[in-house]
Amino acid sequence: MEQANWPDRILLLLRQGRAVQAEQELHRVLHSDPNDAHAHALMALALLEQSRPEEARTHAHTSVGLSPEHDFAYYLLSLTHQRLQQPEEARQAIEQALALDPTDPNYHHTLGILRFTQGQWAAALRAAEMGLAYDPEHVDCLGLRARCLTRLGRPEDAASSLSQALLYDPDDAGTHADAGWVALESGRHKEALEHFRNALRLAPTSEYARSGLVEALKARYWLYRAFLRFTVWTEGLSSMSRRLLFIGLYILVRFVPVLLPLYLPFVFMSWFADPLFNGLLLLNPYGRHALSNAQRRQALAFMGMLAAATVLFTSASLFSQGWLGSIGLGLLAAIFPAIVALRPRVTVRARRWALAAMVVMVLLGLVGGALHLLYPASDTFQGAMGLLLIIWVIFIWSMALS
Repeated sequence: MEQANWPDRILLLLRQGRAVQAEQELHRVLHSDPNDAHAHALMALALLEQSRPEEARTHAHTSVGLSPEHDFAYYLLSLTHQRLQQPEEARQAIEQALALDPTDPNYHHTLGILRFTQGQWAAALRAAEMGLAYDPEHVDCLGLRARCLTRLGRPEDAASSLSQALLYDPDDAGTHADAGWVALESGRHKEALEHFRNALRLAPTSEYARSGLVEALKARYWLYRAFLRFTVWTEGLSSMSRRLLFIGLYILVRFVPVLLPLYLPFVFMSWFADPLFNGLLLLNPYGRHALSNAQRRQALAFMGMLAAATVLFTSASLFSQGWLGSIGLGLLAAIFPAIVALRPRVTVRARRWALAAMVVMVLLGLVGGALHLLYPASDTFQGAMGLLLIIWVIFIWSMALS
């Protein structure tokens, strides 16, 4: 490999989807020059393509340290923070990239994606349109613009934006995926399925398209479609508004009990819609392959724990063995933190809290079962069950308000 043109060689490998070979080439470059900032930045990109964001972040940080004026390094640093669910750090990095080069539409698109995921659709739209001001044919910005316009209630403008993007590049997988999300969020799940299938045909490893395909498959069930529409609506509310909404619904049901049959399915879906419907997709040959490993683990854990708790409660009732019911209660309560801990995207802090709560709930259920068997009328048994309830309530409300 000629030393002078190695960046072109790396970019070609990455465009061809050969990230492993690109990484190998970059190791050779860095072996001869460990302080090459651009090589570290491209290494971060190659590692991101292989879903190794922690390692990618290290190389992006190294690139920034070696060349603080290198805007591309800040861009990649932002992408790694996004993958690691660190939105504030991602925002700071991409804003630094834009400060160094405000004319790159990719940077505006990245900022727009951050705004979009935080429910700031108007701000995301401004970022997309700023990118289009520098490159009117930038298909990623056109796709983001369409998604923002859909959320803002402008479906005709969204369709026009997508048509432009497909006209400029009809074989762009990202544009087909954007079209799928727009169709899905507009209630057209069959059309969304076709777009996501086209996107995956063009880019079989696209996580963006795969996750959309899973949502579209679940949207075949009317209950999930209704919940999805509600979720899309609440994402446009501020964090405080969402908290007030859920607290207000809880208070309303307390004063108007007749609404309880409507409220309970809402609560159930807000916690278990994903693992429940992902579990149903496990029974579908096509859906089974669309699920990620994390989604499969969450669905299997949910169904396994729910089945085990059901068996314990049934046995306790049929054979008058109350101690089995205590264990089942602990297991049933532990389903809530287990689902949070196994979510594909969750902060490290939330996962640790969920894992700790799950372990404590299961242990309290086991302790309660043992005490119920040995000392059924003791205050210690009542205390263990009461502590289980308190921890469960604290966990539920901490998650609801976070």
